[in-house]
Amino acid sequence: MTVAALAMPAADEDLEASLERRFPPPEAYSHLAGDDWPGEPPVAADPAAQRRFGEELLGPIFLQFCRRLHLAGVGFEARDARLLFVARGGLRLGLLYRLWCERTGTAPVLPLGDLAISRVAAAKGCLVHDFAGIAPTLVREFGAGSLGYMLRCLLRGRGIDLPDVLAHTPVTIGSFAAIYDAEDALGQAVRAYFAEQATALARYLETLLDGVATPVLVDSGWTGGTQALLMRHFPQWDWHGLYFGRWDYGRGAAPHFGHIFGVSVDSLEPFANAPGQALFAYHHLIEDPLEIAAPSVEGYRLLPDGSGVPEGEPIDPAVLQPGADDAMFQGILDHFRSPAGAADFLTVERRADAAYRRLRRMILWPRRAELPGMQVRPRSADFGRSLTVPVLLRLPDASLKRRLKSVGAALWKPGQMLVAFPVLAPVVNGGGYLLRRIPFAGRHVDRVLRLGSGFARRVLRRLVR
Repeated sequence: MTVAALAMPAADEDLEASLERRFPPPEAYSHLAGDDWPGEPPVAADPAAQRRFGEELLGPIFLQFCRRLHLAGVGFEARDARLLFVARGGLRLGLLYRLWCERTGTAPVLPLGDLAISRVAAAKGCLVHDFAGIAPTLVREFGAGSLGYMLRCLLRGRGIDLPDVLAHTPVTIGSFAAIYDAEDALGQAVRAYFAEQATALARYLETLLDGVATPVLVDSGWTGGTQALLMRHFPQWDWHGLYFGRWDYGRGAAPHFGHIFGVSVDSLEPFANAPGQALFAYHHLIEDPLEIAAPSVEGYRLLPDGSGVPEGEPIDPAVLQPGADDAMFQGILDHFRSPAGAADFLTVERRADAAYRRLRRMILWPRRAELPGMQVRPRSADFGRSLTVPVLLRLPDASLKRRLKSVGAALWKPGQMLVAFPVLAPVVNGGGYLLRRIPFAGRHVDRVLRLGSGFARRVLRRLVR
């Protein structure tokens, strides 16, 4: 039984419209589900201020990243290595690195290339080799929705109809395995699809890495999950990663952490003391300027000649340039193209250090006037989601319960603290900022604040019953 055998008689567009109607994206995919948070931000973004922020603070930081990336590449010079900028965010890092080389008259020590992949695309290509190990990755991506919605996203465009009962089936490893292992037409088609993904990904990598022994991935970071999948299932290559930042979200170092390095920010102990570690409280400041107007890679397909390529149209190089809403990235480019972009080693380090120290205070102890220039665009809720998540939340009412909940739900908590509690925020944010400056104490501040806010919410719930 093939995938095509399950196609409905109607056109693919009709089938896709039917699937869209029967398996709509659930609101539960947003961590804001169940709350009537207004869509508009509480503070309007100021493009002029965002551009200044990008030029004065992010520019020196990304310039230092490019210089350090070049130095790190020297360590791979004799290892048949290639520097691969990972789509999507890594492509703009490639643009900045090439611009730095041009401004400083530096020749890259490694051949440069691009890798079109995503965590979900890698998981789809590795599933047939290790269902028990890979299925949890896909289940986590879609765990709040229905199995039908998950399969619709994973099998999009393949002409596979899905039973309506799947719209009410929870996403679990067991329910996914039941479909995958079934001997009926749907199970065979699903297995055939993932087998095709495995072959197409392998062929894509074989072509891309012909003559390469050590692929060195470049991206924003932070935990190298995609690289971990590639290391496990394609051991014929010696995978390494040079990411803007590396951290572990408090879970402890994973086995692949010995092969990844945070070029600019590297820590297994968030907020231990280094100024740059404040970015862990608002890492969207790094990710947002690198976002391009192009879809994420969702999978791979086989060409008639047997080679593998990413699904969809190739990314247009024009989207790497700043668009209408890319004020921060435009500011970064302004810094690179200014005389500072060709500065010497010590000057770059000194400016980056000053930018990190200033940025630490602005992230952890922001002032109201700084919010318009520090806001980033709403973040995607994740793969396959149509929802967006604002960084700062507008309060639908002034209740204490809603204000406390908004701080817990916001992506930039010190900024939301200023929105929800403008009088109290300087004390709370300032106290947290100063405590993090104490050696060996900073790593415990967030845990204490989480415990305190959780206790306050529990007391409040009892009081308002």
